[in-house]
Amino acid sequence: MRILAIGDFHGKFPQKLKREVKKKDIDLVLCTGDYANGDKIRKIIFKHWTDKKWYDFVGLKKAKQLEKESFNSGLDILKKLNSLSKKIYIIFGNTDFYRDYTTSEPSIIMPGFYEDKISKMKNIFLIDKKKKKIKDLEIVGHGGYVDVTEFIKNPVDKDKKKQKKRLKRYRKDEVKLRKLFLKKKPKKGFVFVIHYTPYRFFDVVKFRQSPMYGKHVGWEPYNRIIKKYKPGLVVCGHMHEYQGIKRLGKTTIVSTGSAQDGKAAIIDFDERNKKVEKIKFIK
Repeated sequence: MRILAIGDFHGKFPQKLKREVKKKDIDLVLCTGDYANGDKIRKIIFKHWTDKKWYDFVGLKKAKQLEKESFNSGLDILKKLNSLSKKIYIIFGNTDFYRDYTTSEPSIIMPGFYEDKISKMKNIFLIDKKKKKIKDLEIVGHGGYVDVTEFIKNPVDKDKKKQKKRLKRYRKDEVKLRKLFLKKKPKKGFVFVIHYTPYRFFDVVKFRQSPMYGKHVGWEPYNRIIKKYKPGLVVCGHMHEYQGIKRLGKTTIVSTGSAQDGKAAIIDFDERNKKVEKIKFIK
């Protein structure tokens, strides 16, 4: 099976990647999230970091406008994916708009949720927090926002109450992840599609303007899942700085690179033997 793994569009979908999706020899398209462009909001968050909520600095009226702009940019990407006449299997990223966002914004500034739009798109299939079987291939999807492990190991919050709240959220998200696998244990060699990277895999921030510059921003619960359940392939995104292959045990981990920059990965996966045969990166 030939898989096109793609993600981190952030409102941009280069023409060359549209052509790749449409190719006849692509059997399966997996998207790792971040359809929306959240650059304007991210700049505000980075500037003030842990002081206050970003919308407290710009006011709710301006925040509502920025959220709507971001929402529409991601919706446009989803519509374009849907128009390419291929079945597209997606998870969400941390910039996207979905109902169970862990650090939910005030409802007054929320423009809507992508689930409502996706339900009307015939070629987009949401596999976030779900298992999906496609022919002989078993896929588990897990996307959306998580508090990265470094936030917990070296607390990012100065306030003790905020530290406890974040730790509680971190543990709750890990429990939910474990439950996803305990409901029905996937067979060895499945494909695991995630937005964030595993901890210490493709996760050192190289973006100098980030408050996390030089630090690890992966999520350690993924490492534990990979070690225990042994997927044949892990596809991840989030980190625009990286495109490549690493291994954890016998599991192949592929960082797709950012679609925003015209990057993706084509993976030939032997669905019968549950092994990666070949990987080609679109640069």
